[in-house]
Amino acid sequence: MIRFTAVLLMTIVIVGLVSAQAPTPETVKLAISGMSCNSCVTKVDKALRDVKGVKDVKVDLKSESAEVVLASASVKSDALVKAVVKAGFKAHVGKKPAAAKGEKEEGCCPEEDGKKEGACDRKCEQEAKDKKKPTGKS
Repeated sequence: MIRFTAVLLMTIVIVGLVSAQAPTPETVKLAISGMSCNSCVTKVDKALRDVKGVKDVKVDLKSESAEVVLASASVKSDALVKAVVKAGFKAHVGKKPAAAKGEKEEGCCPEEDGKKEGACDRKCEQEAKDKKKPTGKS
């Protein structure tokens, strides 16, 4: 009985030490260009969550940014950027740089009438469908 108690106590101590030394999850901040509606936010969120090793994602339309919590240190920030670009947006690690003079951000709703309730989401959905269609060019 004493031997069992000693083994149990050692196991508890070892498990406690291992869990205390577990690394805290790393957070990567991304600047994202081209989002102009909640549909865009949803697309970016899904693209980032689909990257293997991502634990949590918070995308903010107002600040045009995303915070990605990684479950694995093996996830490279390049993979996150590529996922956002593949979803149809521009991204880079860090804060958003100031736009160059005269440079206009291109989103899914470039026209003012696209800002009406629901209009933007329909345009975004149509653009996504158009991108998936084969062009017929070789």
